[in-house]
Amino acid sequence: MTGNDTHTERTMEENTQKSDGVKRLSRRKVIAATGAASVTGLAGCSGGNGNGNGNGNGNGNGNGNGNGNGGGEPEKPDSITVRAWGGAWQDNLDEYVSTPFTEETGIDVEYDNSSEDQMQAKIRTALQQDREPPVNVQWSLTKTSFQSFELELMEPLDTEVVPNITDLLGAAQPDAGDVAWPFVNLYSYTYALTYNTDEVDSEPTSWSMWWDDEWENQIGLYPSGHGITPVLAEMTDTELGPVEEMGPVWDEYESLRPNVGTIGEDSELTQSLRQGEVSMAVLLPANIVNAQDDGAPVDYTIPEEGARAGRDTMWVPRGQSDSLTYWSQKYINTAASTENIGPWCENLGVAPLHADAEIPSWMEEDVAFPTDQEQFDQMITPSLDVLTEYEPKWESRVNEIMGS
Repeated sequence: MTGNDTHTERTMEENTQKSDGVKRLSRRKVIAATGAASVTGLAGCSGGNGNGNGNGNGNGNGNGNGNGNGGGEPEKPDSITVRAWGGAWQDNLDEYVSTPFTEETGIDVEYDNSSEDQMQAKIRTALQQDREPPVNVQWSLTKTSFQSFELELMEPLDTEVVPNITDLLGAAQPDAGDVAWPFVNLYSYTYALTYNTDEVDSEPTSWSMWWDDEWENQIGLYPSGHGITPVLAEMTDTELGPVEEMGPVWDEYESLRPNVGTIGEDSELTQSLRQGEVSMAVLLPANIVNAQDDGAPVDYTIPEEGARAGRDTMWVPRGQSDSLTYWSQKYINTAASTENIGPWCENLGVAPLHADAEIPSWMEEDVAFPTDQEQFDQMITPSLDVLTEYEPKWESRVNEIMGS
């Protein structure tokens, strides 16, 4: 998921109000809900020394407890640390992944809520200084994970230790050249066209209706054009790449500017849509499912041009002891298990990349929650190489146009 990538920051800041009439609202938070949780928003370690008396560095993981199982597994640390988004993201991770892991292994799980980019920098610095990384498992966007892979920050996943990842769908495995599993994609989501059914007479079939004069100040966007820039490239037949070569995309943003009424994160966009302050917005569908459960007049669709798809991952930083590397990978194995990934993803409101995971009825056969190749083919999924190299400048250009 750069520091400008809105999906990387699932935390709240204070609301802001600009004088140009466009509300710019606080960053993402997550509100837990019954059933499918609304995705409304996204410590240092030291293992044992081999004899059960290793010293923790005081930033997260303490002493190894020397409790090997006698079957060839490395000794167990007292705890591991996972970088996680806070709020309900961490709550759901704790309930559906960490708790089963602790019950099975006896290893406690601690959390670090640093942003992805902050943690990536911390891991890189630690490795450059020949220190152990500050977390044992990194939970992050695919784009950030690919950047970390290119920076050689990862210990590749061993399928003998993490066998559950081989049961996942093909979309779970990244295209990383000679390295089979540098990280694993665990679930997918889309940035759908959402709308207030009291304000919009019929289901929109194209994103192009956003530019109609009747929708002045009635469109909601994420900051920096997150989730929509690849759609505009699709609409204008523009190849994603250097910002100076994407003129038609920036022209579309300029034309759309009068119709943009709110720029904010999921919770604020959802609230604006529910109340009719905006008529349409780009949003993760889980927000709408939750709002519909509350009786709100909202719905979502994937227009004919498609919608941007995203995925989140887990990976293990290199530079750890054999013990910490092993048990960190075992944690990812727990996350990828059939019995855990289904309820975990249901409560996050995302689609698990596991064919045997139980999927709630409201997700089944819904292209907005892609789980098979046919559905993925209907989505707009920019290459990780392109996103890594160019997206920060796209975001800066959108912010210039929107006056952010």
